Amino acid sequence: MSRISVLVVAMLTTAGLSLATQVPVSMIEYAFQPDTVRIGPGDSVIWTNNGAFLHSSTSGVSPVWDSLWESGDMASGRTFVHGFAAEGTFPYFCRHHYLSGMKGVVVVGAGGGASESPDGAGGGTKLVAVPSLFGSRTTISYLLPKPGPAAISVADATGRVVRALNSPRGASSVTWDGRDDAGRNLSPGVYFVRLSSASGMVSAKVLRQR
Repeated sequence: MSRISVLVVAMLTTAGLSLATQVPVSMIEYAFQPDTVRIGPGDSVIWTNNGAFLHSSTSGVSPVWDSLWESGDMASGRTFVHGFAAEGTFPYFCRHHYLSGMKGVVVVGAGGGASESPDGAGGGTKLVAVPSLFGSRTTISYLLPKPGPAAISVADATGRVVRALNSPRGASSVTWDGRDDAGRNLSPGVYFVRLSSASGMVSAKVLRQR
């Protein structure tokens, strides 16, 4: 292979890697937050133990490990990363707390970027933030399978709710200005917009930039 061909391959490889996304999941006491993420092929998930107990990210349907990945015991503050090359639905659980419902799902497919409950509790609810990469504000649009009240909130990468957004009754969108409930500008990073309704909860990932 010529030096030019090697250089082109290296450039393409570097470009491909730069497009990959790493989606955070927070591990707290007895829950993964968010409990289901949707990503694209080539993306990865990083789990962080933000709780006080030992946790694990173990692939499979609890309590049976399917050998795809295993984080081992993760103490508070530890992280674990796993990449996904192929499309599919990948359930996982915490070996220590699956009896308490600590389970999650990674859905790998074209588009990625959204998440919902592992039991499919979204019930056909649609949620999208445009733009998903924003500086001063983003518009969150949603569609419920049937009319009813809905609560919209924003959580940071650790799962902590930083902003509650009021949506007028009958509305189908609301704007977030990148501030928390106290009116302070939030730092750049990954956030999750969550919509809770009678049909369940869905969420969408957004990235705040400077």
